[in-house]
Amino acid sequence: MSKETGSRIRAPRAVRQKLRDVAINKVRQDIIHAGRKEADYSAEELEYLVAEKEKEIWSGIGWKGFGIAALLLGINIGI
Repeated sequence: MSKETGSRIRAPRAVRQKLRDVAINKVRQDIIHAGRKEADYSAEELEYLVAEKEKEIWSGIGWKGFGIAALLLGINIGI
């Protein structure tokens, strides 16, 4: 028997990279809107900001997927 590394299914590498690119662009936009420059942040701070933005995007995808599934099943969830 093979051991499972986690309870979740990992997205393909291309999808994860695309999502990371989107997160990086959104973090850059946030930095510009804050009136700062990327040089004002350390590498660790930038990595943390990108990771948080990725989590935000993934959670948004999850709820959108749930809404679409509910729509297809004819369930009214008030969206």
